[in-house]
Amino acid sequence: MAGAAHSQTPPAPSAAASAPVPKPTPPAAQPSETTLPVVSVKASATKEDATGPVDGYRATRSSTATKTDTPLNEVPQSISVITADQVRDQNAQTLQETLRYSAGVRAEMYGLDNRGDWFSLRGGSDASVLLDGLRLPLTGYYGNVRNEPFAFERIEVLRGPASVMAGQNGPGGVVNLVSKRPQDEAMREVSVQFGNNGHKQVALDLTGPLNADGSLLYRLVALDRDADTQVHHAFDKRQFIAPSITWKPGAETKFTAYAEYQKDESGNTNAFFPIEGTLTAAPNGKIPLSTFIGEPDWDTYGGTRKRIGYQFEQKLNNAWTLRHNLRHDSIDGKMRTMYAAWWEGFQNAAGQPDANGTYLNRLWYFTDDTSRITNADLLLEGKLEFGRAKHKLLVGVDGMNSRMSQRSWGDYPATPLDVYSPVYGTFPLPDLAGVDSSLTKTRVRQIGLLAQDQIKFDERWVLVAGLRHDKVKQRTDSTAADGTQNITDATDSATSKNLGLVYLADGGFSPYVSYSESFEPLGGTDFAGHAFEPKRGKQVEAGLKWSPADKRLSATAAAYQLKEKNRLITDPDPAHANFSIQRGEVTVKGIELEASANLPAWDLVASYTYTDARQTTVGADELRYLDKQLNSVPRNAAAVWAVHKFGAYGLPGLKAGLGVRYVGETTDGIDVTRVPSNTLLDLLVAYEQGPWRLALNVSNLTDKTTIATCLERGDCWFGTKRKAIATVAYRW
Repeated sequence: MAGAAHSQTPPAPSAAASAPVPKPTPPAAQPSETTLPVVSVKASATKEDATGPVDGYRATRSSTATKTDTPLNEVPQSISVITADQVRDQNAQTLQETLRYSAGVRAEMYGLDNRGDWFSLRGGSDASVLLDGLRLPLTGYYGNVRNEPFAFERIEVLRGPASVMAGQNGPGGVVNLVSKRPQDEAMREVSVQFGNNGHKQVALDLTGPLNADGSLLYRLVALDRDADTQVHHAFDKRQFIAPSITWKPGAETKFTAYAEYQKDESGNTNAFFPIEGTLTAAPNGKIPLSTFIGEPDWDTYGGTRKRIGYQFEQKLNNAWTLRHNLRHDSIDGKMRTMYAAWWEGFQNAAGQPDANGTYLNRLWYFTDDTSRITNADLLLEGKLEFGRAKHKLLVGVDGMNSRMSQRSWGDYPATPLDVYSPVYGTFPLPDLAGVDSSLTKTRVRQIGLLAQDQIKFDERWVLVAGLRHDKVKQRTDSTAADGTQNITDATDSATSKNLGLVYLADGGFSPYVSYSESFEPLGGTDFAGHAFEPKRGKQVEAGLKWSPADKRLSATAAAYQLKEKNRLITDPDPAHANFSIQRGEVTVKGIELEASANLPAWDLVASYTYTDARQTTVGADELRYLDKQLNSVPRNAAAVWAVHKFGAYGLPGLKAGLGVRYVGETTDGIDVTRVPSNTLLDLLVAYEQGPWRLALNVSNLTDKTTIATCLERGDCWFGTKRKAIATVAYRW
């Protein structure tokens, strides 16, 4: 992770409802001898806005790229919106699962690893995550509380540098999570799920007015999950509750307060198994995917997150609107686990090298993590007209104050494990009172000033120009296990720019060109104690969007070239496995195609991605990386998800869907180890009758065994096996 000095690999970051329906006003009764009864008719849907519900898979507006409510065809950058309906139909259980069908995204880079949502955008070494437009930094390498997809109205993927709007972010792009918030129209849903691997879940989503005039609205989203995984002894538990309330004293004012509590507890699914035994067969065959590397009696991972915040909007007059958001997160997490000493190869029962052995040596590694993070912004938006030009002007300031600490114990040797026929209980929980530990404290204070103008000329041309200046102060205070203390202070600042032009042609076509930049400070140090330089990115992009007004489909084509400097990677030296190093320039060239549709009988999303991502400058001792495709980034990837509704066949409540996901061959970054391509199938069968919904989802339908990634240092990561989950939901 960018914000800490030490990390067990992978340090990838240095890593529902339909739209509300308004109630029409009944027509006034006309004087006559007979007064006819009033008949109320509901419209099919309200007008979509940038943060509200979307009916189906096809969104038309977003605020992620501009911080204003903007039609997608007026955004000169590639962006896609994953709606709550799509998340429900695919029954995505994690953030990385929601991204499987999006262009430009390498989802599930580390397969089943449950310590985070590992994905990259446009070959980036990490991807920044926003929550309701405010940066959501990862909160330490371990003890992370992962984002729950059921909590979001939409998940938006903005590809390419986006520092003008998103502040500090990686060059590959940002994922903006848009929370479910109170709605004007009442909607209530309760669902229960059962699936393989002992999956059990109950969830509810309730919203609507609290008083007669609708000035007070509420929402309550909650979930409880208890499941196992494909790895023996690695359980998965979650408790989540998120209440919110909105007060609208008048048409000009809106205030929403919210809170959230989430507790995650699981067993570690990662094992750090060697290439021999995963990608290739070992003398005794391949290691079973179900093998658990730790000790079931005490292995654990997860944490608790408490969140409070508010959103405020005030229309000052017809032209100007003031918005203010504030959020505070408090996270406490821990990890107690083991991992395989993959670099030592197979061993005998005594832990001695044996090429025909069935044992792997293990090391234990513990951490305690705490984070306290406050984010806020203040934005002023103005809509002005001068002659033939319409301006949407935005000026603002945002800031973040973050305090994180991580105490770690390890890496210390433990007993070896027979990974083909494991026997546990040979290594009790260590008494940490007598074990040396290291402590890293990180303080980050950031402030950014931004200005943007969206100018529309003659209803045909849209020019978007943005400018931002960031200043970041970081202090890292590290105390090693031997008591050695190292304090690193760094102050970084940068001015970021973006410029884009869109032409709104007839037929819903919108060709565009753009230039954008990113800036991301990297906290922590390498093994030698050297502070990291900020990571920077620059991109040029050209594309074509098609969204005809009389059709219910959208398509986007984009081509780009992205240059990234100073990315962090895992230190390839096995002795420095908990550290990162910094490398030179990366150049990524790509093509992305994406489409979504809400047709009478079909819902559809499809994507194709071509990514040529290479290391174009390296140090004198790193020539093995020069001009090689980046680790774990496929050149080709494609996905199609199609759902057919059987109403025309006399079965109005029945629909069935099939998804195909293709991930091309990847390498270890030096073209020594190659991971073969894979194609996986997903299935949906659902039936709705009145308020009831019954659904069956199966991911990886044919139960393929896949390898997600193999690293240069010699370890590989298994992909997710088949998951089958049945859902029963009731709406009223």
